Amino acid sequence: MKKDLTKRDSRVTGRIQRGLAERSNWWDRVLDQPLAWAVVAVLGCTVILLPRAGRMLPEWGPGEVATFDVLMPVDVTVPDPAATEAIRVEARESVLPVYDFEPRQEIEVIGYIEDLFTLCRSSDSDTEIIEVDLMEGSRLLLETPMAAAIIKSECSIEFESALIDVAAQLYRTRIVDDRRALERRAADGLVLRNLSTGIERQVWPVDVAGVVDSRLDLNDAIRVRLLEQAAVPRSWLRTAVHFLQSNLPANLVFSRAETADRVRAAEEGVTPRSQVFSRGQILIRRGDRVSFAVARTLQYLSNQQRAVATYTNQIGIGALMLLVVVGLWRLLGRSSTTMEGRSRLSIIFILMVVFVGINRLGLFLATAVARSAVGPMMSDVDLYLWGIPFAAGAVTVSMLLGIELAVLFALCVSLTAAMMMGGDFSILVFALISGLVGALAAQHFRERTAFSRVGGMVGLANAVAVLALALWGGWPDSIERVAVNVLVGFLGGLFSVGVANLFLPLMESVFGITTDIRLLELSNQNLPLLKKLSLKAPGTYQHSLAVGNLAEAGADAIGANSLLLRVCSYYHDVGKLVKPEYFVENQRGANPHDSLSPSMSALVIQSHVKEGLEMAREAKLPLPIRQGIATHHGTKLIRYFYSKAKEQCDPELGEVRESDYRYPGPKPHTKELGVLLLADAVEAAARTIDSPSPGKIQGLVTRIFSDALIDGQLEDSELTFSEMEKVGSAFTWVLTNMYHHRIDYPGFDFNRRGT
Repeated sequence: MKKDLTKRDSRVTGRIQRGLAERSNWWDRVLDQPLAWAVVAVLGCTVILLPRAGRMLPEWGPGEVATFDVLMPVDVTVPDPAATEAIRVEARESVLPVYDFEPRQEIEVIGYIEDLFTLCRSSDSDTEIIEVDLMEGSRLLLETPMAAAIIKSECSIEFESALIDVAAQLYRTRIVDDRRALERRAADGLVLRNLSTGIERQVWPVDVAGVVDSRLDLNDAIRVRLLEQAAVPRSWLRTAVHFLQSNLPANLVFSRAETADRVRAAEEGVTPRSQVFSRGQILIRRGDRVSFAVARTLQYLSNQQRAVATYTNQIGIGALMLLVVVGLWRLLGRSSTTMEGRSRLSIIFILMVVFVGINRLGLFLATAVARSAVGPMMSDVDLYLWGIPFAAGAVTVSMLLGIELAVLFALCVSLTAAMMMGGDFSILVFALISGLVGALAAQHFRERTAFSRVGGMVGLANAVAVLALALWGGWPDSIERVAVNVLVGFLGGLFSVGVANLFLPLMESVFGITTDIRLLELSNQNLPLLKKLSLKAPGTYQHSLAVGNLAEAGADAIGANSLLLRVCSYYHDVGKLVKPEYFVENQRGANPHDSLSPSMSALVIQSHVKEGLEMAREAKLPLPIRQGIATHHGTKLIRYFYSKAKEQCDPELGEVRESDYRYPGPKPHTKELGVLLLADAVEAAARTIDSPSPGKIQGLVTRIFSDALIDGQLEDSELTFSEMEKVGSAFTWVLTNMYHHRIDYPGFDFNRRGT
């Protein structure tokens, strides 16, 4: 029995932990590394903020007409690829082909022929065995007809000498692998490399008249020379020709690899050619057509300026971003000692990279629109800069992390915007005003549908900022241009809030943050889970609403999150939907617990916690709501059934364990969860008071609070005694107003039973 209870407790604990799981552990560990994210923020923002350089010179292509004179700004040496390539071609063509001459081929072939005939003479077997021995023992390609011819000649020295003499003649005239290729390659000479001695010599001109091609001429050359040999009968001629042709490899071979290496070395040895330009020298005059050389020179100068500008800006922007990140760390570092504080710091750094990237994308789009627009005013990229969503990041941070962090974020984004635009003071002021107004406006609205009003406020602030900057600059533009700038600024405010509205649900999901907007959406009583609770368990539903009123009042008294507590109260008992008739507030007839043992009744009562967590997980309720469901009873004792079990205790079944009649927990670990536990207990107990009076209500509240403290249910929460006193006073006030007396209605006695 004890083992079964232990298994049951283990299963219950496992289901509760599964219901409270929010994100994977690895993602929590990743967010718990703010130093790593700080490095990512510095490097990422530095790369994103690098401006495009090299715009001092025009980017004209070949064939275009120059619209103004181009003078060389500095003394510069420009590479001349065309001249360099011409010299490389000349160097390649000057390399002679390399042919390898192998004199050892003649020695080896003659030696193999001598060994063949020696083997033949030393054999005393019959003819068939001698043929087999010759073919197996020879290191030459020997076929049956040739072996038979050697045997018929009785291994004669004359036949051997004839074959050796022909081979020697051919090797002295040289056998080449490809004669036609030799004629083509060696037109201007070649390098002959003796592989035996390693000596090289240049041969020019090359006489290829006597050279034998191993593929085309070798057969005829062998036949002609064998006909001159008296020791070779005509009947053996074809066999001997085939034998020698198969065993005389070329001793003059083109070395493709060595030739390629020498060509490559010749190319690499060429010194690049350059053109030297002096400062003030005219590169091209207005009205002239741009040549390939001029276009190449302009491109080279632009690339050089980009490289210098990029390198220097990397250092400067990297240093500025380091200062920004260090400043944020110092300002927020007081709360970075806890895991939650470190995660918030990491989130700030991640969002910084994200929204700096969005601003860079906005700049890219502004440039693209300006280049495709028609007209001098609409093709000016400065016009579209007022439409970049600079306030999107501040609005998002305000909704996710609060107004304080949003203000800091707006300041950081405005600094990065100014760096992105090359230090433009107007953009700094505009982005800062836009971000601050967005952060402040987002605090006053808690519905996604109200984002349009936030966008209107940001747009209006943008328009005023653009107008003020135009006045501050001395009104340099026409009224029409200023009006268009103001309009673009207003539309930029709407666009900023639209971007924030698009990213906010994603950020809520990725970072596991439950915003007030999400809580308000969950408080809608027409949501399926709450609607089902009101229909299937109306008593529990009314109890949840009453708990919400108590918890909200208690939270307001101590400055806790009252909206979170109200929503937690709505969902804290949804687990009772599984068996609503087993809970007294929903009973309208017989009590089903009358037919159950106390232990079974306790199991049913306890199960509404884990069932509620399962339902919350399936409904994708956020973690704070699930924590409220799991902790609203803590590990309190179910006193009624525990007392009943002790009264019915059978000594033979063992002692009644108190742990079997306690809720699975865990205990509340925040102020909000502690207030929820107290509100739930106080509301349930208040319904049992006959003729409630302020004194009775205050005494009930005091007793519930004392029992929770004595039982250790609040030991993990952050509630102090002074805060509990404030919460108790708020509870007493709400309950007193809920159960206040009214005057009797004349002519009606509502307490009399109907007959």
